[in-house]
Amino acid sequence: MVNQLAGKPYSVNVKNGERYLAYLRSSHLLTDAYLAEWKTYFHERQAGFRASPQNEGPPLGFEYDLVLLSQDVDQQLASLKTLKIENVKVRQDRATVKLLLLYNYEFRLVKINNRWLINEILNLSAE
Repeated sequence: MVNQLAGKPYSVNVKNGERYLAYLRSSHLLTDAYLAEWKTYFHERQAGFRASPQNEGPPLGFEYDLVLLSQDVDQQLASLKTLKIENVKVRQDRATVKLLLLYNYEFRLVKINNRWLINEILNLSAE
């Protein structure tokens, strides 16, 4: 999602960012608000690249998986067999699910049209 042309500072590839968000949207598991937050994030990172040009090393803000908020995605996916739900709280049309998937996570869900959708994902181990 970042343009990395030799000798040029990094920039956000808006078209690829939109494709990424469309792919996530196709899961039908995420709220529009969640996806809008990432769209805003891409614009903020572009402003960051303009304010502080960078042309080497991992592009700041894109050095980890944007869904799991971690660099250890392969290990996390391998640990799915041992996924542990630690706590679930439901209050009307909102819910939080705390789980252990190599790291501690909190998924915040909202009920829209009688379907639970992910509205936010927090990597509690990274905070």
